Amino acid sequence: MNILREHIRSLFKLNEEEASVFLAEFIRKDLQKDDVFIAEGEICKKVGLIEKGLMVCTYHKNGNEIIDEFAFENGFVTNYYSFLTGTPSEKTIRCIEDTTVYVISRQSLEKVSRHYAFIERMAGMMNERLFLRTHDRVKSMLLDTATERYQKLVAQRKDMVQRIPQYMLASYLHVKPETLSRIRKKLAKKIN
Repeated sequence: MNILREHIRSLFKLNEEEASVFLAEFIRKDLQKDDVFIAEGEICKKVGLIEKGLMVCTYHKNGNEIIDEFAFENGFVTNYYSFLTGTPSEKTIRCIEDTTVYVISRQSLEKVSRHYAFIERMAGMMNERLFLRTHDRVKSMLLDTATERYQKLVAQRKDMVQRIPQYMLASYLHVKPETLSRIRKKLAKKIN
């Protein structure tokens, strides 16, 4: 939890007391690979903060799994749309590695927000980050080639290539696994 505490302090520019107040409401959960954090159809009433492990957010269409996002260490995970609107989740969030996540309920988050003004500032900062990340992802999907999207992904998270199966990376990049394989081979030849 100490690494998470320091990450949260740095990310939101909190002092030690503010970080302690915020994290005090979180409850540790140890999840196994393939455990579901938020199920499709469930109304999302929680936010997780991943200490270790990896989760994937997926939609399902015509029997196919479509990867929306991955959630890593020191990152928050939730279905934010369902959380905000109170509507059933259209996606599933599940572990693809054994994962330790600290969870806060919506009720607890609202309670602590009423008592501490800095939580509202944190929420604003988080909303800005989510907007910017979503904007960059949409822009990349519209303007970048598959190769450029892959290169950006690797530049952001080098460990993704080792930790995430190729078929999942392909789905996230909206290409077929064979296409991703060709991209990787082509880039490997350029390096050698």
